[in-house]
Amino acid sequence: MSKYKTGLVVGRFQPFHLGHLYLIREALKHAEKIIIALGSSNIEDTNNPLPYVTRVEMLKKVIEHEKIKDRVLKIVPSPDDPDDNVWLKRLIENTGKFDIEIGNNDWTNDILEKAGYKVLRVPYFKRDIYQGIIIRNLFEKNGDWQLRVPKYLFEYVKENLNKSA
Repeated sequence: MSKYKTGLVVGRFQPFHLGHLYLIREALKHAEKIIIALGSSNIEDTNNPLPYVTRVEMLKKVIEHEKIKDRVLKIVPSPDDPDDNVWLKRLIENTGKFDIEIGNNDWTNDILEKAGYKVLRVPYFKRDIYQGIIIRNLFEKNGDWQLRVPKYLFEYVKENLNKSA
């Protein structure tokens, strides 16, 4: 049985890869249900090539394929802001109440901890392989990136990274 009722997972998912799948599975070991906040939802640039709506659709495909629809409460935007307090205020407005943040981003974890939220730090999963920037760079150079994303997302990621190139 899960220790917490509602967990929060924050990520950019640029694109969603097997490290993200590991994080979501870990979060669901500790929380009955999760809220997913899509970081940098207001930014499209070389580090954030996939727009917010594309990433929402990508996550919906993951949720459907992984059969966790009943455990994901919602997907919300988490826009970047240079002021950490403004960022946190917007995050909480979008997510609503949660019991714990489950993640591996030090910046996000630190802000939430300083604000008094419980944080469960999950180690990265094979970070040298599963990292958005590495996958995007391999994609641009026609490298071997396909095995770094879930098989059921391959065509979707390929199509949408091509659009952003």
